[in-house]
Amino acid sequence: MRIAIFCNGRSGSTSLFYLINCLLTKEKKNHKLFFEPFNYLNIDKESKPKTIEEFINTNDVLVKTFIDRDNYPYESFECFEDYLVWVYSYFDKIIILEREDKRKQAESLFYHLKLSKNRTISPLWHKQKFYDLKKEDEEEIFGISQHLENEAEFLKNMSKRGYPLVTYENLFIRKDKPTLDKLLEYLKISNNQTCIDEWINSPYKKVRINQKISGLI
Repeated sequence: MRIAIFCNGRSGSTSLFYLINCLLTKEKKNHKLFFEPFNYLNIDKESKPKTIEEFINTNDVLVKTFIDRDNYPYESFECFEDYLVWVYSYFDKIIILEREDKRKQAESLFYHLKLSKNRTISPLWHKQKFYDLKKEDEEEIFGISQHLENEAEFLKNMSKRGYPLVTYENLFIRKDKPTLDKLLEYLKISNNQTCIDEWINSPYKKVRINQKISGLI
């Protein structure tokens, strides 16, 4: 089965990606993993595939990718729209992941981009940390939140093709069981509490902490 998670940044996509992989592995369904294969903005961009060659003859894949006009295999397609045509025909299952609270999402993106020093070093995206935000950061945070709102509209339009739209809040904050059950039913995979505890219930998967602790960023 070819599975893709389409999302934007700081939406819980890494945890969802590894949750699905855990559940597939428990059922001995081995999938080739592609973690942000077309993210050409980070420091490892040179190692990312620029074509879909690796995908063409692969039947079982799990992909997490951002929905962004700068994130697609540009050597295989003339434009982003052509890439989407391929996406809709290639993947058997597509999950749309969103975050309701754009303010917190924007704060997280802003702070990690700030730590990355213009994407020249890794900001340790998934290490727990206190977000030391300043009043002068407000303008940039607002700009990011507006960009996220635009991406959200695109993701919602994608979901109108019949793909499930799930939110960070329902999966990881409210831990809404019907949301998870419907998602697993869509993927035709079984629940496994070990995987759920590791990737949804664990307090250590939450990156943002409320107070600064010595030894943490």
